[in-house]
Amino acid sequence: MTSSLRAAALAFLTLVTGCTVTTVRSGLPPADPAPGFNDRWHVAFLFGTVEASGPYELGQICPRGWSEIRMSQDPFTFLAGAVTLFIYSPSRLDIICAAHTAREEPPTEGYSPGVRPDAPERKMPTAPSPF
Repeated sequence: MTSSLRAAALAFLTLVTGCTVTTVRSGLPPADPAPGFNDRWHVAFLFGTVEASGPYELGQICPRGWSEIRMSQDPFTFLAGAVTLFIYSPSRLDIICAAHTAREEPPTEGYSPGVRPDAPERKMPTAPSPF
């Protein structure tokens, strides 16, 4: 193999094993990571299609709401998956809780956005039938 071909193969392998990150945001402002959920080892099998660590109870982990959930792959978790032919597919998990001033807790009953509970009930007008 020529040195340029080896360099190209090494560059390709580096890109293939790259550090990928998937981030889901709730729209709430972020605070600190949840205790025990910063760079946590997340276990999955068969290329990550079968979950073994979850599901996570976000209401218990972040009582005031969550801001971000990040799943990432680093060279070490990729190597752990490659050694097992991705039967075992670990990744890193970060759960970021929402800031304490993010929002008030919603009411438990009768919540309907834009409708006042003391407003009189209105009937919607109906269009006359063309027949």
